[in-house]
Amino acid sequence: MKRRQLLIVVLGLGFLIVITTIGTSLESLLPHHPTAPVQVAQAGPYEVTLRVDPNPPPTSQPAHLSLQIVKKAAGQLVSNAHVTLSSSMTTMDMGTEAITAQQQSPGIYQAQAHLGMSGTWEVRVHISSPGAPDASTTFDITASSP
Repeated sequence: MKRRQLLIVVLGLGFLIVITTIGTSLESLLPHHPTAPVQVAQAGPYEVTLRVDPNPPPTSQPAHLSLQIVKKAAGQLVSNAHVTLSSSMTTMDMGTEAITAQQQSPGIYQAQAHLGMSGTWEVRVHISSPGAPDASTTFDITASSP
């Protein structure tokens, strides 16, 4: 009886290892959708435009992220906002990187993000501006191996 139980446990573990290996292999074989050259999203009262350079971003170097933030109702560029970005991989836990974007000119903010593995990353943009409610939105960026 104990021999039969041991066989069931060993076969179960072997099956689990095989399924995990197949799932990991399929993830690397499936094509990833390229990142759009320009992405636009609504974040509360703001319209946020994201540009990624280079596109697609390689895993070997940081991606340059440029954000344009416009107060949609007034059509005004948003200056002096505190803009933070957090990036996390959508398919596996690679941790979360938090980055503060720096204002380059009125309404234009820039940051560098290191996307350390090929695949789809979610970048959450959080905007805090004096006299306005905080807002956030997300963008998907696909990184590729060089």
